[in-house]
Amino acid sequence: MSGYVAVLSRRGGDVDAGLLARLASPLAPHGPHAAGEHREDGVGLAHALLRARENASCGPHRSPRGAWLVGDVRIDAQAALRDALAAAGEAVPRASPDESLVLAAWHVWGEDAAARLLGDFSFAIWDPARRVLFCARDAFGVRPLYYADAGDTFVCSNVLGAVRAHPAVSARLHEPAIVSFLCVGWNVDLTTTSFADVRRLAPAHQLVVPADAHAAATPRRYWSFPVPAPLRLRRDEDYVERFRATLGEAVRDRLRVPRAAILLSGGLDSPSLAATARRVAPEAELVAYTTVVSPMVPDGDTPLASLVARRLGVRHEIVDDVPLPLEHLGDRAFRPEEPLDEPEQSAWLRLARRIAAESPVLFVGEDGDALFQPPGLMTMLRTWPVLDVLSRVVRYTISHGHHPHLGLWLRRRLRALGRPREDPLPPWVRRDVVARTGVPLPAPIPRHPTRPESQQFLLGTVVQSIFEGFEPAYTRAALEARWPFLDLRVLEFALAIPPVPWCQRKELMRRAFRGELPDEVLRRPKTTLTGYDDAQVAMWRAAQDWRPLELAPRTNEFVDSAGLLDYLRVGSTSQVLAAWRVLALDRWLRAL
Repeated sequence: MSGYVAVLSRRGGDVDAGLLARLASPLAPHGPHAAGEHREDGVGLAHALLRARENASCGPHRSPRGAWLVGDVRIDAQAALRDALAAAGEAVPRASPDESLVLAAWHVWGEDAAARLLGDFSFAIWDPARRVLFCARDAFGVRPLYYADAGDTFVCSNVLGAVRAHPAVSARLHEPAIVSFLCVGWNVDLTTTSFADVRRLAPAHQLVVPADAHAAATPRRYWSFPVPAPLRLRRDEDYVERFRATLGEAVRDRLRVPRAAILLSGGLDSPSLAATARRVAPEAELVAYTTVVSPMVPDGDTPLASLVARRLGVRHEIVDDVPLPLEHLGDRAFRPEEPLDEPEQSAWLRLARRIAAESPVLFVGEDGDALFQPPGLMTMLRTWPVLDVLSRVVRYTISHGHHPHLGLWLRRRLRALGRPREDPLPPWVRRDVVARTGVPLPAPIPRHPTRPESQQFLLGTVVQSIFEGFEPAYTRAALEARWPFLDLRVLEFALAIPPVPWCQRKELMRRAFRGELPDEVLRRPKTTLTGYDDAQVAMWRAAQDWRPLELAPRTNEFVDSAGLLDYLRVGSTSQVLAAWRVLALDRWLRAL
């Protein structure tokens, strides 16, 4: 993805050229194809371009009315947006870059512009007429946006290192984020980072920063998880056709390069995207990559992925690169922007660079599981007519030989009553630090009336941690990940359809790709990878010489290392996986 940085000096005057160059330096891995900058009274903008679409051009971009934009922007449904702008008197030529559409939307709708945009974006618009800097991030937070407000100076970027490069931004750590990493493997607060002075704009939020006011800018939400009206179509085939058309639009909008890559598994999600890409853009070349999981774990994915690739006529690369867990911690060049809980990062670094040599665009099949997560019976009865729900349940049970998901987990809940609650804090996390920070808990998400499980995951912190792993700051590869299942048009359709039968074991996807994907894939039940973590821990333990642990002084501020080595040597698999976070944190703090 392209990189950008914007700096606003509320004191006015020219932004120093050397300072802007310093802020732009961390953008290089994000945008290797071109670089540009603009400076005017009190504002400095810099952009580094990754050519990941057919009309990409290097910024900063200027509108005819004098506003400037820097960002990482990919806009969907452009024809509809262009029509809406034209109706408001703002015509945008068809060949214009995506940034021109965003600038036109700003001039027409002002602070309501972000709510009118579909796509993945993170940007800053400087409007000299209004004397404001307007920042926004896409609904799901596919593209990051970091910022620091240091009184006279405001700086924002989609690259954390660019914000940190400003001399007004300190390197002071944000203790709650570090404790959160040690407990769960990522920061559960979507508005903070590992650094006290640097904040993160939450997904679906925007920020208006006046140039002449010293009051702190307050983020505002512009989008909420939708509650569409139930969709009632006459025939089952109508649901299938509507889904294929909607997913086709999402894939076509994201496939704007001659060649794209895809991470191909033997499940349903990524093969469905590959089949859709071949259907809606047969002229585009698709290269599929499948990673062999581990020689110590049975691999059912690779043969099925090969079947899919042969059926679709897609070039297929099987990647047999099984690294030693935590191998990347010994690489002095590996410097992630925040602590990273990914034991196999070294293999992902090699794969990301290999993919980037083929194409700057990578399709990822996440997250069909969350998109089609069915609600329970009581939730369905609050949304759909009782007789309709009961008739669908009966028909599904008769036709499939088992009942659909009903969410009736009484026995499981009763069994759980007698179990002691697990301590959320690993024993090596210093309790005095926790006393200051509190136990890390994500912000509560209001319960969605029709699809609570889907909303809980898609708006949660796990998805954000997955997105971050694909950023060039972590891969060091000029590669842009695209997630068609997280298209808002696909989301609204999936939330509106009857959960029975369409959300039961991805029934809609299985029917939609009959004849396009191999029967072995369409019939395959949802499976979990068993034994993988055990194999990883065994492999790592076999390679250790078990020297005494020597943690950095800053690590010891958060970790009580007494007994940690014993957990690594003889602890359970889950204890070892959690203890690996200490080693990852220690490596990160040393690199700082």
